[in-house]
Amino acid sequence: MGGKGVFTMKRNQTKKNKIKKSPLIGTQERLSSFQKKSPHKFRQVFEYHQHGQRKLTEGNVGEAKGSFENALSIYPEYIPAQNYLAVIYGMLGNFKEAFQFVKKVIKLDDRNVFALIQGAIFLFRLQRGKEAESYAQTALASYQEREGIDPYHDYDMLQKLVEMFSVLRLDKEICELYTKRKQQLSAISLYRSALAISNEKNYEEALLALRSIKGDQALAEKSTYLAQSIELFMEESIRVPLLFAEEDSGFEQLMAVYRLFVGEEKQKQVSLDYLNSHSDKWTVESSKKLLVSSRIEDWLKKAILSNLADIGETEKPVTVLLGGVMQEISLTPIELTLDEEMSDLFRIAKENVIEGNIQEAIEKFTTIEQSSPTYVPVYVELANSYLVLNQFDDAKRNLDKALEIAPITIVLLALSKYYVAVAEYQKSFDQLTRFDTRELENNSDVHEAIELKTRVTLELFGLEKAKELFELEKQKFQLVLNDWDSLQNRIDELFSSQELVAETRNKEDINEHLEKLKKDELVAIVKEYNIRGYSKLNKSGLIELIKTHIYDKGLWNK
Repeated sequence: MGGKGVFTMKRNQTKKNKIKKSPLIGTQERLSSFQKKSPHKFRQVFEYHQHGQRKLTEGNVGEAKGSFENALSIYPEYIPAQNYLAVIYGMLGNFKEAFQFVKKVIKLDDRNVFALIQGAIFLFRLQRGKEAESYAQTALASYQEREGIDPYHDYDMLQKLVEMFSVLRLDKEICELYTKRKQQLSAISLYRSALAISNEKNYEEALLALRSIKGDQALAEKSTYLAQSIELFMEESIRVPLLFAEEDSGFEQLMAVYRLFVGEEKQKQVSLDYLNSHSDKWTVESSKKLLVSSRIEDWLKKAILSNLADIGETEKPVTVLLGGVMQEISLTPIELTLDEEMSDLFRIAKENVIEGNIQEAIEKFTTIEQSSPTYVPVYVELANSYLVLNQFDDAKRNLDKALEIAPITIVLLALSKYYVAVAEYQKSFDQLTRFDTRELENNSDVHEAIELKTRVTLELFGLEKAKELFELEKQKFQLVLNDWDSLQNRIDELFSSQELVAETRNKEDINEHLEKLKKDELVAIVKEYNIRGYSKLNKSGLIELIKTHIYDKGLWNK
């Protein structure tokens, strides 16, 4: 049994000649006397105990609990039933009551390994750490005292000891057990040992332990994945976080960073969100390591850099590998949010823009600018509002202010929109290529950036290049971006209209070309394509025949 330090018990019998000055001697004598004097009652106790075991195995905790209580109602000193009731109360989360049963067992047998292990875990759950450690050390000493009497019991209790030390986070003790007894450890004990060894920074040995896990397929797969993660961290000189079997936080940290290297687009976005919402020492330290890795994409590094700037970690220059060039970058913290009053005003101003009340919106945005001069989004909104009014100089002035504060992606996107508005498509394209659309946080900005990139590419480089670019963006976002279909429909309409224009232009070109040809030249073309029925046609009839049977069918190659 795993979970919150709850164990099954195989046997807990000992030989008198191994126990000196122990309350167990009196306990065993009383049990023997009861068995002789009341064999029928003893059989009832044993049957209740066995029934309880079966029901617990089946998951019927309530009936199991009743059976063990029935056993104890007949003979209150029956240790196996007491141990199992401790197990059940532990499963139910009632650690205080569970520990009371542990104490009852220890009064009867102060070296009962199973009870001592359980007691250590229950005390830990009750946040009585020092007492828990004392129980744990007594459990280990008791195990060593009684080892050799029953090999099956020895094996079972050894695994329980590893679990106990794992729950208590006593990594050094687990490492000692692993060093001395690794050949006797089960798959789950090897896994727990590997975590402890990793926490002690002996990563090579941790990898060996993880790769030695066999038999349990699910655990073996999990161990392989963990080994790959640790190995990558070693290669990138990133400190492996503390890993505990009973807690998820270390694994969350590990996976957040690991998936930035090997994850799909959605997983990378989730990892960025995790790093952004956790600004502890390990996350900051790891983020700075990621900035210099040649295996992390530039758009991820920019997002990580932005996260670090938000918490003031880039006021002093940090080293970043961007575009294959190692460079020192420092960023001044900017305002990320507005107070409640300004937030409401910002929301109302954006509603004014949607309603077409641009001048009112500009007045409100200006008020916010004066109140929060480093809040970049307000300059972007001012620039967009001035573009609607065709006041291009005012739009550019606000964008220049935003660039001085922080050349973040929303500013570059707004600047590219400005250059389109003033018909400077190459400059717009230059701004669009300065960032990856995955750096944008809002869905609406991503939609706008993809559409703008596609339109500008179409204008500068033609339909085929525009289609190639859109396909690349589709691969990044189709599965993760909300309302992708609406964007797809807009782009399809754009491409269709462009294809229609091209087709019309081509038809005009073919007409002009055929009109220049003499009749015998037209006849020669018809003959070349083995088209019949031309002999009585005049020049205009021949032209229509060529267009219908050759050009419209895509056979024209002149």
